[in-house]
Amino acid sequence: MLKKWLLKNVDMTDPKSIAYRCRKKRFRVFERFFRATLLSEALRSGRRVKLLDAGGTPGFWKCMDFRYINAVSITTLNIKKYEPATTQHNVRSVVGDATDLREYADGQFDLVFSNSVIEHVGDFEKQREMAREMMRVGKHGYLQTPNKYFILEPHFLIPFFQFFPLRLKAFLVRRFQLGVVRKAKDDKEALEIAASVRLLTRKELSRLFPGVEIRREKIGFMTKSFYLYF
Repeated sequence: MLKKWLLKNVDMTDPKSIAYRCRKKRFRVFERFFRATLLSEALRSGRRVKLLDAGGTPGFWKCMDFRYINAVSITTLNIKKYEPATTQHNVRSVVGDATDLREYADGQFDLVFSNSVIEHVGDFEKQREMAREMMRVGKHGYLQTPNKYFILEPHFLIPFFQFFPLRLKAFLVRRFQLGVVRKAKDDKEALEIAASVRLLTRKELSRLFPGVEIRREKIGFMTKSFYLYF
């Protein structure tokens, strides 16, 4: 019963789920930042804001119903290509690595956006590379990531799973479908899945984005995730 309730409430496509409502609320914060920082310039110049979504998909922007979608030209960069909906005339999908954006020039994008991606790119050094690339190619940036110290690990949906030893994580992933993560088909895949998420602390985020204010998304008195913009 509890598992069914948890799975229902982490469904990002269900407007009634807790996860969807949290993401939508967070996205409104991003919209206010966009309006205050870039919208007036776009309207004045008559050109669209060039936005790179590092690790994102066209489906995210359709789901979020971005109020200022007509003011932007969005490039979603991911490890595989996603086809935008036919109505998304100003969204395109490219294949790439968020930790290595060498194909883009310094300041090429007006804004680099990333939602719940940096925890998936590898170890802390890989996360540093992603942060560095975001700040290099973007004149402005927005990033969100779950809080390592939140009680419920947001992918596997087990309390404090992020603190389990890697081998124990792999053991569980090999034998059960945990949260939104599929059951591994063999021991090798189980280890890969178990190591695929590295949640960040507020202190680590500050090291990745020095001088940028780290803000908190809260559920009650607990910090569910962090977000920042520059």
